[in-house]
Amino acid sequence: MWGGENADEIRILYGGSVNVSNVAEFIKETQIDGALVGGASLKAADFVEIVRQTEKIKQQS
Repeated sequence: MWGGENADEIRILYGGSVNVSNVAEFIKETQIDGALVGGASLKAADFVEIVRQTEKIKQQS
């Protein structure tokens, strides 16, 4: 509707149930720029793993 140039400037954050098991599939999506982590952030080990997976995927792209 507003053109590709404007769309490229909008950041999309996925805000659903992000967890260790599914974060990779969201981060790999080219139209998703990040994720809002809710309940999974309450478990330190899970949150650290989400961050590690995200960092690894971003370095590969």
